[in-house]
Amino acid sequence: MGIGRGGDRPLIIEVAINGARNAAANPHVPLTGEDIVRSADASMRAGAAILHAHAGMPVVGAGGHHDPEVYLEAFARILELHPGALLYPTLPGGGPGTQMSRRLAHACALADRGLLGMVPVDPGTMNYGAVAADGAPPGHAAVYQTTYEDVAWAMACARDRNLPCTLSAFEPGFVRLAEAYRLAGKLPAGSIVKLEFSAGRRLFGLKPTPRGLDAWLELFDHERFAWMVTLRDGDPSRGLAQWAIERGGHVRVGIEDYGGPRTPRNEELVAEIAEIGRRCGRRPARPAEVLAVLEAATPQHSQIHG
Repeated sequence: MGIGRGGDRPLIIEVAINGARNAAANPHVPLTGEDIVRSADASMRAGAAILHAHAGMPVVGAGGHHDPEVYLEAFARILELHPGALLYPTLPGGGPGTQMSRRLAHACALADRGLLGMVPVDPGTMNYGAVAADGAPPGHAAVYQTTYEDVAWAMACARDRNLPCTLSAFEPGFVRLAEAYRLAGKLPAGSIVKLEFSAGRRLFGLKPTPRGLDAWLELFDHERFAWMVTLRDGDPSRGLAQWAIERGGHVRVGIEDYGGPRTPRNEELVAEIAEIGRRCGRRPARPAEVLAVLEAATPQHSQIHG
């Protein structure tokens, strides 16, 4: 079953509810445990099936370590309200000296408690920065690093726990590596690749235009690999979401990513994408069916050629 054509397939909507945003950026950003649960519940009722959350507090510890305890209660309560929803936490930043085993330690702990829905992997390394407000280009030495060894460790972690990966592709090589795993039959079942667009000053990804989307889709077999678009510092409801939905893709939204004049709630952003999907003939996927949708969209490579 491919995912690149047809308008009758379920639309998977992911909501990234907070990220590094604070109340000054958006007064509706959920940061406390109670607020995270409330926002997640409203977003799921509006049509989301995958939820990405930061803990609402700074990273705990050095060297890419994050504390799982700050997620446990919120994730457990969300799953009580919406069984089958796929939840996953932030992936702490990587750089020289960091180890994937530490960066994903909190995710592994959540998996051991039955609270993790997906393993987050950013399959590549890039310079990380943004153009300043006055137009000056960055001059720092910050690098966001995920080595081939890191990716292999994360993929094995997901396969061992029978969990899918959510693969954020910030640059073209990230997608090509993800596709290499699919072609080698080493991609965890139900995985999805996220095509990252940027509308702001951050220096990664492609522009959110039809040509930009088509350029991403040239890099992998989008008929046999589930994919989703993400627009950082922008609003995908203003074109990108519809182009992706019409081509068979899925959409991520949320306060973490949003950039624009409004200060929307997460459920409002989800509802906008759900409405675009309905106009395109695609209903929001229910949490309980998302894994089946993803596994059908990305069949194991051995099945393709078997």
